[in-house]
Amino acid sequence: MELSRLGSKVVELFSDGITYTVAMAKLGLASAAMLALSEAVRGAYNYVEDCAQSVDRLADTASTLWVEGAVVSAHRDAAVMMRGVLADAESLADEAEAMAADFQHAKQGHEADYGPVAELMAGKPTDRTYYSNR
Repeated sequence: MELSRLGSKVVELFSDGITYTVAMAKLGLASAAMLALSEAVRGAYNYVEDCAQSVDRLADTASTLWVEGAVVSAHRDAAVMMRGVLADAESLADEAEAMAADFQHAKQGHEADYGPVAELMAGKPTDRTYYSNR
């Protein structure tokens, strides 16, 4: 085999190893990021639900104190509006969680398909003296 072809093959294998490692890292990071997004959305969901309950309690208290009906109604409308976004937030959290699982499955599939080859190439001894003696 010609030296230039051998060198090209070595660079190609090295590049493939880096590409595999980078792909595995990116898929893992994408999965973790989507899980973090899902948790953040669920945290916001809980916060908004707590706010809606608090506004309902304020409306109840205002109602017992004979506060003007329009004020009580405005509080109740605000609580209803808060709860209206909760279904969208839950849907977003579920979608982000599903995407995290998809990224994880892609990573596992890639590892199953290419992992043994990457391990074999990583464990293959290289004779660096061959290149320094030329």
